[in-house]
Amino acid sequence: MGIFDKIMGGKEKEEVPDLEHYLDLEEEGDAVNPPADFYVKRIDLRNEGDANLAMKELTAKNVIILNVHALSKQPNRLKTIIGKLKMNCEKSNGDIALLTQDLVILTPSKVKIVKSKAKKKA
Repeated sequence: MGIFDKIMGGKEKEEVPDLEHYLDLEEEGDAVNPPADFYVKRIDLRNEGDANLAMKELTAKNVIILNVHALSKQPNRLKTIIGKLKMNCEKSNGDIALLTQDLVILTPSKVKIVKSKAKKKA
């Protein structure tokens, strides 16, 4: 930040840390770190095939974070697919919840999501 910016009240640029440096993107194990029993996986929901993949991953006891942004412009199709996923989660004793407007979390059996409704402002 220069002197002129200090005088004129310019804002400092906040540096965003490079998180990729800290995150290990490998999924498979090696000699030192064996593979995990369960994974958290992200799936982009674009069609019914992606929904079937999500259900397959749930039967493998993986937690799924489903990105539904691609289908947000097709609300009827999205509603149908989410309905099927919800029904399959309930059948397998899993759970489903909305994280954000574009992200849905699906959990396998014996993993429940604590859900709370947003408080209404007075």
